[in-house]
Amino acid sequence: MDEINKAHPASSLWYKPRQTMQGLIEGGRGHGAALAVAGAFGVVQAAPVYLMPDSKGAPLLFLGLLCGFIGLYLLAWLLRNFGRWFGGQGALREVRTALGCSLVPWLVLFAVLFGLLQAYDRELVARYYWIFFLGFLYGYVIILLSLSTALRLTVLKTFLCLIVTGLVSLFPLTLFLQLLIGEPPVTP
Repeated sequence: MDEINKAHPASSLWYKPRQTMQGLIEGGRGHGAALAVAGAFGVVQAAPVYLMPDSKGAPLLFLGLLCGFIGLYLLAWLLRNFGRWFGGQGALREVRTALGCSLVPWLVLFAVLFGLLQAYDRELVARYYWIFFLGFLYGYVIILLSLSTALRLTVLKTFLCLIVTGLVSLFPLTLFLQLLIGEPPVTP
């Protein structure tokens, strides 16, 4: 644990996610960083829409930031509640910290992918899809191990909790978004 305390959490998260998250949770640190990462993740997700020719401008980036915060709070709340089904005992702040901080690899991966797509031809970037797939997989493992620590569950139970959370949140949220921004159905 001394090695983790000497290394900065942003670097040790990459090679020792479980121990890093345990140190952050025990020290009550990392919540502000988790919020910053979630906000930046939302901005990176909104950036392609922002660069479209018919974009509405900078408010889209603010909306991405807001969606990052809302997504972090909503998913952490759902994960904590469904984690209780599997015997989890994590506090909501701890789950938010673990979820937000463990998004760092995905934030870096999406930012690099976005930058490469802006600089190079899509076909050239598509040739190296397997590198991005491995990055997504590595990022998922970090999320899994970090949440396992925060929820105080085994990795298998955390995996099942993530699946239940994804299924329960995916369908209602997509329906809500379709109702919010979709066109009404055409009736004859």
